[in-house]
Amino acid sequence: MKKLLGVLLAFLMCCVPIGIQAEEEVLSFEYTGQEIGIERTKLYHYIDDDIYTSEAPMDCGRYQAIYSDGSYIDYEITPKVVHVNVRYNKDWRQGDSEENRYLCEYDGDYEFKLDSYVNGDFKAVDYNDNYKFEFEPKNKNDVEIVKTTITHPDVEYVYTGSDIVIESKVDSISPIAFKNVGEYIVSFNVDTNYYESIPFKVTILPKTVQLRLNKYQKYVGEKDPVLETEDYILTREVGEDIGNYKLNVKSKSRNYKYEIIENDMFTILENKAQQIKPEVTNQPSNDEKKEPLQSVNVSNKDKNKSADASDKNTNINNETKVDKESTKTETKVVTGVTNFTLMYYLMMVSSISMVIYILIKKRNVKS
Repeated sequence: MKKLLGVLLAFLMCCVPIGIQAEEEVLSFEYTGQEIGIERTKLYHYIDDDIYTSEAPMDCGRYQAIYSDGSYIDYEITPKVVHVNVRYNKDWRQGDSEENRYLCEYDGDYEFKLDSYVNGDFKAVDYNDNYKFEFEPKNKNDVEIVKTTITHPDVEYVYTGSDIVIESKVDSISPIAFKNVGEYIVSFNVDTNYYESIPFKVTILPKTVQLRLNKYQKYVGEKDPVLETEDYILTREVGEDIGNYKLNVKSKSRNYKYEIIENDMFTILENKAQQIKPEVTNQPSNDEKKEPLQSVNVSNKDKNKSADASDKNTNINNETKVDKESTKTETKVVTGVTNFTLMYYLMMVSSISMVIYILIKKRNVKS
């Protein structure tokens, strides 16, 4: 029994140091692109290629560093791990190269071709085994498909009569055309596989047209004149008494807005007969025209007494005209009297001559 325990203790004392030594000397190094050697090593054994050389290895693989006393240590060079973030290329379109469908982001300067296995896992091709590319996400089915977002700010225009065209910044996307006044929520017509158009608002305001109206009026009791055209309808304030009534305008088309800037009042005048009567009364009759000295001046005086301040200039002109006519008429009358006196004188002279002639003739007969 004592011998058995001694053998067991000797075995443990021998095995434990060997195990510790093996664990300490089995080394691993990450690929750096430079030779990786072990100090005091005289020979290197490339295990994978079964080659012995004095040059320290550089590439990935399993190696033995052999010392001068024949002892050795195992070690390996592992591939450098490159973390690659994969995202969808939103500018990729059907027909483009498949390798351009995804974009890779990583630290360092590496040129490799991205490909995938049958199961969809990504892999790097055309690159040596000294690098190990780890992709995130690992499978192409887990890559989020990002679409190109088409945006446009809200816009406002004034109606022009022609199409108002709104362009996107992508040549392959058709523009949107508007014409009539209104408020629209729109988005571009896009291929939803690649684009996402964000809705925006387009406002088209009516064009303002300024109106310079003719004077609209009527006499009391008459019907209103036509207050409608092809383009707009005029309405006035309610009322039929003499005075002015505000005019309003309503467009027949939503594309135009009308604004009255001149003659925006509808006027109701006094009855025609009432307005014309004073003018007829003040005009001289045919008899008065024949005797201007007796009637015209008198009527003008009456006018001057009853005229308003606004009619003074008119009355002055009428008086001047009447005075001139009166002067002409008086001249004619005086001239008529003068002609009558001359005829009377001639008749008297003729009568006296006849009497003298008769007397002389009788006297001669008696003799």
